[in-house]
Amino acid sequence: MKSFYCLFLLLPAALGAPKIPAILTARDDPTSTAEVQDGQTGTLIVLPPQATETGLKNIPDAAHPFIAPGPNDQRDHAVPAMNTLANHGYISRDGITNFEEIVRALMEAFNLERTFGANMAANNMLTRGNPFVDKLSIGGVSPHVPPLPGQIDGPETGGIAKHGRFEGDASMTRADAFIGDNRNFQENLYDQDILQLEKFGDNGPEGNDTIFNLETLVAMKIQNIQADQVANPKFEFAARRMNAAYGETAFIMNVFANGTTKQATLDIISSFFRDQKFPDNWFRAAVPVVAATNGATVAELFSGVGVQPGRNNDQGVFVADPPPPAPFNTGLTCFAYFDQAQNTPAVLVNTTGIFKKNVDLLTGITFAASGCAEQALPNGPSDV
Repeated sequence: MKSFYCLFLLLPAALGAPKIPAILTARDDPTSTAEVQDGQTGTLIVLPPQATETGLKNIPDAAHPFIAPGPNDQRDHAVPAMNTLANHGYISRDGITNFEEIVRALMEAFNLERTFGANMAANNMLTRGNPFVDKLSIGGVSPHVPPLPGQIDGPETGGIAKHGRFEGDASMTRADAFIGDNRNFQENLYDQDILQLEKFGDNGPEGNDTIFNLETLVAMKIQNIQADQVANPKFEFAARRMNAAYGETAFIMNVFANGTTKQATLDIISSFFRDQKFPDNWFRAAVPVVAATNGATVAELFSGVGVQPGRNNDQGVFVADPPPPAPFNTGLTCFAYFDQAQNTPAVLVNTTGIFKKNVDLLTGITFAASGCAEQALPNGPSDV
């Protein structure tokens, strides 16, 4: 059943980039700090300026060759864009990165507009990073990312591969955490996606049915959702996960497509998803990709798939979640923003010093991107 919900997680309703409040743009340049909490030295997180070079560009350049990750490098195949950035050295190759590095890499390699990339980086840092020291693992637990000071969110920092707060079910290439491997690329699941391409794809230079289009993406997500809903008795497709899942699917057409042709071909997408590397002769988008562009595709995906946010009940029947309270009940954008806040540790609100300044910056970025009338501060459980 279709509902009124549309648009991508934490994306603005208006076209173009969200307006970041002036207080959030006052710290574009790094500021050192000697503040120590629980033996950790704080780092004041900054919002990098918008890149000045924003045109068509061949990626990667000579300074960023592909190097396969080593056994101790952190990766999570749920995020092919992030893995690709690490494998080419646009972010640290060991998979331990920070807010500024992610934002700059997304601008440089994928030509994402600053606030679009900052919103995603902020959400990842708040949910699975250490915003006091400004460190985040793009995979799992790492000794290089310490637990939050005082272990207020448990004895370890999970990394973005950890299931629950943001990572979730109905992936294109990984099993649900409850029933299998939710971190590593699985060829059999990708094969199911390619079957949809063979049914609905456009013809191109690589052959018939080799270009991803909206009809293909809709069919892929229907297949992902239906298969997992049956196989996983604990299947959950809450608002925050729905928007993330549709958002990463929309990346196929809006971010991964070759900037010279605006086509996302089978070879290109396989390079990102299977090989985690930039395709040969690939160019980033000719103009910065803004949140509203991806959000428009997400809206079409939502309409085409026709599923409301929800989860399986004890009988294995998918049941829609109740709507959020006002004023977050105006659509999926604010529903997802509210839902994400309910799954981000509430202890972040009670921090002090540099820690609080960083949390305020990151939550301010996600609020500005949401377009909602009221801010929803972190209000979720710890150590989950």
